[in-house]
Amino acid sequence: MSMSRRPRAIPALPFTAVLACVVLAGCSAPKPPDEERRPEPQAQPKSALVETANAYKDAAHASVTATEDAAKREQANLDAATR
Repeated sequence: MSMSRRPRAIPALPFTAVLACVVLAGCSAPKPPDEERRPEPQAQPKSALVETANAYKDAAHASVTATEDAAKREQANLDAATR
């Protein structure tokens, strides 16, 4: 009783991966516009909401800085007291 061999099929995963690489290699990023033809940026005036948010943000940054400075001073005082 002899067993006949079936022909091997091409594995689907490597073939699909190779095909995907070939397709993606054909794609390229779009070219940026020429330097002479680039549009000028158009800044919008800041609204009252943005100004208020920036004020809160600046106050938070100042608070963090003050807290860090106070912690450094306290640590220096503790170090001086333990010497």
